[in-house]
Amino acid sequence: MSPSRADLVVRGQVVVAAELDGLVTAEAVGIADGRVVAVGSVSDVGDASGPNARLVDAGEAAVVPGLHDFHVHLVGLARSRTAIGLDDAAGGREVLDRLRAAAASGDPADWLTGRGWSEAQLAGLPPGALDAAVGERLAFLSSHDGHSAWASSAARTRAGLTATTPDPPGGRLERDARGEPTGILRETALDLVAPLVARHQGDALRAPLDATLRQLAALGMTGASEAGDYTDANGVGADTALGDSYSSLTDLGDLVDGRLRLTLGIPVDAISAAATRGLLTGVPLDGRRTMRFGWAKEYADGALGSGTAALFEPRTCGDGDAGILRVSPDELDALFAAGRAAGIGLAVHAIGDRAAATVLDAVERAPRRAAGQPRDRMEHVQLLRDAEMDRFASLGVVASIQPIHAAADHDLVESCWGGRQDGAYAWRALRSAGAHLAAGSDAPVESVNPWLGLFAALHRRLPTDAREDWRPSQALTLAEALNAYTLGPARAIGADDEGHLRPGARADVAVLSLDLGALQAADERLAEVRSVLTLVDGREVPIH
Repeated sequence: MSPSRADLVVRGQVVVAAELDGLVTAEAVGIADGRVVAVGSVSDVGDASGPNARLVDAGEAAVVPGLHDFHVHLVGLARSRTAIGLDDAAGGREVLDRLRAAAASGDPADWLTGRGWSEAQLAGLPPGALDAAVGERLAFLSSHDGHSAWASSAARTRAGLTATTPDPPGGRLERDARGEPTGILRETALDLVAPLVARHQGDALRAPLDATLRQLAALGMTGASEAGDYTDANGVGADTALGDSYSSLTDLGDLVDGRLRLTLGIPVDAISAAATRGLLTGVPLDGRRTMRFGWAKEYADGALGSGTAALFEPRTCGDGDAGILRVSPDELDALFAAGRAAGIGLAVHAIGDRAAATVLDAVERAPRRAAGQPRDRMEHVQLLRDAEMDRFASLGVVASIQPIHAAADHDLVESCWGGRQDGAYAWRALRSAGAHLAAGSDAPVESVNPWLGLFAALHRRLPTDAREDWRPSQALTLAEALNAYTLGPARAIGADDEGHLRPGARADVAVLSLDLGALQAADERLAEVRSVLTLVDGREVPIH
């Protein structure tokens, strides 16, 4: 059977594929039935088009494969639109002012939720500052990195937390001199309160999720991997057993499907429930065009900002401890065995060097993956010893990186990981060792804007940071960085027809607001990049 003739032609400065050794370019791409059917010169694509083909003439604009955020908390990002934002508060006083204003409005019985506070903001606040600001309100506020929370007295009382409450395995309640919880919860201690917190689901989530999908499309993003939750609690609808984020997205699948090529992760607690349903990593969900089942998420440690990343040697800031290893080798062995038996890959959060080594050791002990099963992932990969660099390639573990973290965290790295900075965000060393890199944002922890992430991958700073590039020897090239946002995620999930615009590929396309030369310059103009037209399966998706 002869291939279909194109009924849509996009003409411009087309990036057909971002291969590791450079960009493959063309003048035009022809699309039919949701797939690329022709690519090459304007003349060649015109010859392969039908007589009534629609032409999108992008002029000198760059046309790229749609970008994929390989690690995003899509539900959390949508909910953050209505939460109290603390990231940009100038200090502790402004944090309290925002909380005080929020507590004075709305139903006194409602939970106050927000995110973004840092240790530096809270450092100078007196004991009881949160309660002084919110009074008797139920308040639960996530830290910037999401690995700590600040809970009001009312929230702690609702959860039954007292001086006799023990620290849970893999977590810690910060306490005052009398042993009373101060309200700061670390790692798994969040789960003592978090399941009680009211959250937007169902119809209440529809409007903010729609706005978030439009935002992603406006940034040229056509794909995303939902990173999953800590726990299988708080699910909704038909997929309740698979956790909050997964079930919230499938519950609103009519809103998502066709607008975003979405891979949905679950918490490891839900592996058994997913296996019962026959869900397999990389397989499309029944009845959906652009939604598929992803990986099961586990947390090996905490985070740099909260001081809970698991390290071989103590950190060189704060109280100088070595972080929290949240899962034991035996527990990891059981999880990998369960995942292998179910055909479900694991995505394991590991930020500190000890956590990374522990996870790689577990992969080495694990049963072999079945033929065709997507590779396991390590999330964040922020600090590595030299001994671990080669193991990603040899064990087939995808390095799931978020370049924007390096730009945001490099001062913390210099302060807290003294003597180990060469192994921090070591993307060049990983790439040279043959590791497979796939990039994302970790939004709402950091901005979901992939162009800021791309800039950070090349410069290891933000465009607004006037300092010199930070440790540039570990930076990626433009082709490598764009590969990590396109072909990298596609090949990690085993989707050979995604992440590029060669014939046969899914027609996921973004027409950008700058030309190819400006894109290749990779300078501060990247911060302003937007998509003027975004296609998923050749269909235009709403931006505004």
